Amino acid sequence: MGCVMPFLNIIGPVVIKLRQARRWSQEVLAARLQCQQADISRDVLANIESGRTQVTDKHIRALHKAFGVPVVQLFPKLVQELDETFVQRKDDSPMKKTTPPRRKS
Repeated sequence: MGCVMPFLNIIGPVVIKLRQARRWSQEVLAARLQCQQADISRDVLANIESGRTQVTDKHIRALHKAFGVPVVQLFPKLVQELDETFVQRKDDSPMKKTTPPRRKS
C-alpha cells in the first residue's frame, strides 16, 4: 500500500479550470508564464496543477498576470468567500469611525 502525498498548494485545481476555460494547453500557459519572466516549465506547471509542488509568491504573481484575473481568483471559492467576509468585517469595524479634525487655536 503506497502513501498518499498531501497537496502542497491549494490553487492547482483553480489553475486547471482557468487554463481550460481559455482552451490553453499546459505548454501555452507555461510559455505565457515564461514571457512574464517566471521560471515555470510545463513540468513545473503540471506539478502545480496536481498539488505536487509548493507555489511561491512569484508563481502567484505570474499566474495573476497571465490569466488577467485578481489574485484572489486564483484561490478556491472558500478562500474567496473568506476574503469577502474579511473585507466586510473590516468595513463594518467600529475602529473605522472618524473623528472630526481638531481646530487650531
